[in-house]
Amino acid sequence: MRGLTHRMTSTHTYARAKHHTDQVLHPDFGALARLGEFFEAAAEEARASGADEGFELACRFEEAAGTLTELRDELDDASEELRGLGLPRQLRELGPPEKPHWRDRVAHYNATAPQSTVAPTPGANAARPVPPSSPAPSPRRHR
Repeated sequence: MRGLTHRMTSTHTYARAKHHTDQVLHPDFGALARLGEFFEAAAEEARASGADEGFELACRFEEAAGTLTELRDELDDASEELRGLGLPRQLRELGPPEKPHWRDRVAHYNATAPQSTVAPTPGANAARPVPPSSPAPSPRRHR
């Protein structure tokens, strides 16, 4: 988690900060969702022990999973709100922004790339004759 925290504090744009926030808050693949699934699985394992202590532990795990779900629901739109904040103060103070994410660069290239208008040369797609296949070698016979 330290790496994720560093990435969040060193980001230059709120759009990039939204990307990092989604890594934690996304309802399908975010860290909170995965952690909630972990606690639910731990509750099942504790309950499967059949012991009273296991049942109590399962209740604690289920409560933790529920708390994470509530937290994720509370912060559901926080990523979009973060993106909408505009330019961070440190960006205005530090100067040029970081490079766009590679997906953004590819999307920009695809949107602005010149379209090829070269017509295919005549006969380029013409069927080429296929050479006849050589006959299969005859089996050798040993005496």
